[in-house]
Amino acid sequence: MKLCMGMALALLCSAMPPALAAKAAAAEFAVRWDPRQGGPATPEAAMQELKLKAEQRSQYEIEYFDFTPPADVPDGFDPILRKRVSQGETELTFKLRGSAALPPQPTLKQWKCPLGRTRDRKDEVDLSFLAEGKVVTAHSRSCNLQAKGRTLQPDAALQARPRGCASTMTRLRAGKLKIEEWRLADGTVLLEASRPGRHETRSVQAFEREVLQPLLALNIQPLQRSKSAIGGECAR
Repeated sequence: MKLCMGMALALLCSAMPPALAAKAAAAEFAVRWDPRQGGPATPEAAMQELKLKAEQRSQYEIEYFDFTPPADVPDGFDPILRKRVSQGETELTFKLRGSAALPPQPTLKQWKCPLGRTRDRKDEVDLSFLAEGKVVTAHSRSCNLQAKGRTLQPDAALQARPRGCASTMTRLRAGKLKIEEWRLADGTVLLEASRPGRHETRSVQAFEREVLQPLLALNIQPLQRSKSAIGGECAR
């Protein structure tokens, strides 16, 4: 993933297409930390330190798959396949993630989701904050399928095989801010604070001011690796 130093470079040194200058792309801002290294140890403690009150609490079981990727995966992009179960519903997600901007074709609307027919899809810029003005930028495209129960499975063409190291995740939400606690199969506990926005200076500054700076003041040590990399890695 591309590492940018300084806020202006974080926004402009990434492979942002010129067309986005007129309309900033959808983005997700996130900072992740291991509470053993410092900072709030639970989502509840993080919410309290940010002077927020959780409005919603959700719990999930999350599993990643090894699979045969479609032939049209763009060069430089990692294909990711995930299953998430919560409150009697299953969600499958297929995601492409890379350090460069997505190719102009196919467009999001034209893209054939490997999970089957679905309108639940998005393009997004993922910004992972390592410090104030220091950001790892990635570009992603994803689609989702949802169904009641646990029987929903990936399309047979993907030849998906569960990795066998499911994680559990607890999410607290306050407005648009989410704070998640990930309990990995090896017993490791990691936390993440995230919020959607636009890939533009104003949104970056707001996240740094309202979320990142208060957490850095509590001595968190931000992690560079993405949730997909953290949650999907299994001991072999």
